[in-house]
Amino acid sequence: MSSLIWSGRLVGATIPMAASLLALPVHAQSQAAPQPITQDEAVSRALAVPDWRAAGEGRRDAARAEADGVRRFDNPSLEVRRGSVSGPGEDETEWEAEVVQSLDLTGRRASLRRAAEAEADAVDLEVRRADQERVAAVRRAWVECAVASRKADLSRRFSARLAAVERIVSERTDAGDVAIYDLRRMRVEARTAEAEAAILEAEVGAACAGLSALTDTTGARAAGPLLAPMPAEAVVADRPDLRAGERRAEAARQQVRAADRSRLPELEFGLGWKRLETMGIEADGPQFSVGLTLPLFDNGSARARQARAEERAAAAELALDRRTVDGEIAAAAARVDGLLAALTAAIETHDDAQRLGAAAQTAYEAGEGDVTELVDAYRAAHAADLFITELTGRANLAVIELDLARGGQP
Repeated sequence: MSSLIWSGRLVGATIPMAASLLALPVHAQSQAAPQPITQDEAVSRALAVPDWRAAGEGRRDAARAEADGVRRFDNPSLEVRRGSVSGPGEDETEWEAEVVQSLDLTGRRASLRRAAEAEADAVDLEVRRADQERVAAVRRAWVECAVASRKADLSRRFSARLAAVERIVSERTDAGDVAIYDLRRMRVEARTAEAEAAILEAEVGAACAGLSALTDTTGARAAGPLLAPMPAEAVVADRPDLRAGERRAEAARQQVRAADRSRLPELEFGLGWKRLETMGIEADGPQFSVGLTLPLFDNGSARARQARAEERAAAAELALDRRTVDGEIAAAAARVDGLLAALTAAIETHDDAQRLGAAAQTAYEAGEGDVTELVDAYRAAHAADLFITELTGRANLAVIELDLARGGQP
């Protein structure tokens, strides 16, 4: 869909740029110069903010480090013993040193490692989802800034238009063609339009403050025209947060497997050296030992119940999240369709609304209409401009929400 460009012309109605700048409050002139940025530039800057990148990388690195910490084997233990026995004959002394290593023959630690890796994958997907939400926040802020800027620009033009009409009415009043009521009415309308333009101008800074904060750009403003969004295409949702839920469900299954296998005994193998001194004889040599852990007091049954409960909870939460996402997508798609239809209808009547002012002014100058009809015609045209701008902004916001619900960008 092509961009929406609105314009209005009135012969002799111009406002010099210098005069408009002098009309600004002192504090507004002292603010930082506006920095126009496109939506793509805003997204790139927001994702490149060092603190944001550091936060995401930190979460990823921490999760991967935790997975790397679950090794195939526990650390071995070193045992050194020395004993001495005294008797009626010679004393007997022995010492030995042994390294003992437990072996995960049951696969318990392997399951724990797979669970940690699945959790790390989930964290990575959550960071990707956080990036998508930040992109959506930046796009919203850009649209809100663009809408506020466009409304302020339309109000300035409307104020200038009424100021020009006021001069025409003043000339006709001086010539005795119209009553003084017409001039007074136009002065009221012109001052009201000036006040409305000043209010909307002040709102631009407030509306664009979020864009400045997200992009770390002082005085950020939306660059380029506010475009009507294209109709959304039907695509299959690919939500990183749903995939994160799937990985967490897998982590829970691996925890269950690890808890079940903790009930089995673990083997320990030892290899060392032994030295014996008795009756003047010294002897030494290698020794080998085999041990077995007996799960008598802690057989892992409590951990198994906990792991199974967490697995059921993870599966249920994932199912609920999927239904929630389906609802979000359906609602967002319906909202987009409704707003695009309303915007199309508003655009179709835009030209008629703009012709009202010119027709009313021609009739007024010919003495065939009164000033009330003239003001109403210009206000109707201005309201049509504002309404289209508002609808364009809302349609863009709805498309952003639909993209986010479907898991798009990036």
